[in-house]
Amino acid sequence: MRRALAIAGWAWCALAPFAWATAVETAPVLSQTGAGRFEIASVDSAAGRQVRTEAEAAWRWLAGPLGLPARFPSSIFVRVVPAEAWTESAPFRVFAEPGGVVSVRLRWSDSTPVLFVRRALVQALLIRLGVAEQGVDARLTVPLWLEQAAVGWWHVREEPAQMDALQQESEGIAPPRLVDLLDWQRSNVEPRALSVSAVWLLAWLQAETGPAGEWPAVRARLIRGEAGSAALAAGFPGRFADAAERELWWQTGFHHARRIANSPQLGSAESRRIVGDLGRFVFGMGGVDAVVPLRFVVRRREEPAVAAALSRHAADLRPRLAALHPFYRNAGLALQACLEPAKAAAPEIERRVDEFEREWTDGVELEATTRSILDAYSAKQRG
Repeated sequence: MRRALAIAGWAWCALAPFAWATAVETAPVLSQTGAGRFEIASVDSAAGRQVRTEAEAAWRWLAGPLGLPARFPSSIFVRVVPAEAWTESAPFRVFAEPGGVVSVRLRWSDSTPVLFVRRALVQALLIRLGVAEQGVDARLTVPLWLEQAAVGWWHVREEPAQMDALQQESEGIAPPRLVDLLDWQRSNVEPRALSVSAVWLLAWLQAETGPAGEWPAVRARLIRGEAGSAALAAGFPGRFADAAERELWWQTGFHHARRIANSPQLGSAESRRIVGDLGRFVFGMGGVDAVVPLRFVVRRREEPAVAAALSRHAADLRPRLAALHPFYRNAGLALQACLEPAKAAAPEIERRVDEFEREWTDGVELEATTRSILDAYSAKQRG
């Protein structure tokens, strides 16, 4: 009988077959997230409840991007093993057994990072998809970039503030080459730039998918063990003339995905850029372009060139107000009041500019404080 396919639980673990463990002395407590989804066995009922909560969240947030069915023919079996009984070097193992059952062994203690649990569940979901689509096969694999993308997607959808943090972090990241991301191999080092970019690649693949179902086709090929570039070319037939065109597609997609982020609300960084740009005016003075503060611009609002500039900025800002991030919503409204061509006395105009400057300062401070808190939180989670 062919041995089960085992998938390593952490970045430094190689893919290797592994036999299922013997029965434990203490009878475990069983619980399900739903028929054909996850079944958790744990001798520690509190640990079982925590893993079940994560498993329910995995299905809720990843059903769409991974293309999960309503249920599998058989549940994914998760066995939570106390740390003192754990003999592996890796914190978890995922198995595809000859009969088609996918199971997980997870090391557990009070200090087990939630990241380990989530990566185990993501690997199990992807392997279960592969088994459902093509049966147990020695070629079944989970690309590291896809695992990272799914875990990251789950994180930012569950905690919307983390989407904002990810967008801010992405501003300082140059997108890696697509081939480097697709061919990312497991090792002791997982560059943060690749982890971040993986989330945007997953978002971009979904955005580019039409009725033909290109992304599900790519995902199936990847789990089947095909090389990333070949799977992408086959899944999007006729889309790319060559590798250079595919790379341009990705570089464009990275910036598009991180700005839009599949959300009707703009991120704080993008909102700051919009409000800041529309509150800044450049006029030619003595043959040289110069930035003129808003206060001086509105004081000369009766001049035709100044009035035209104010009108253009107001027209650009008006349709974006509803989508501005809460940090900058008040600043946007205050700026719109400064830009509108309605007649107002000089003291009222000065008051409006004062209000805008206060709201702008508050927005910048809120964004900086939130970023600092999120950075500390993320560092703690990764640690």
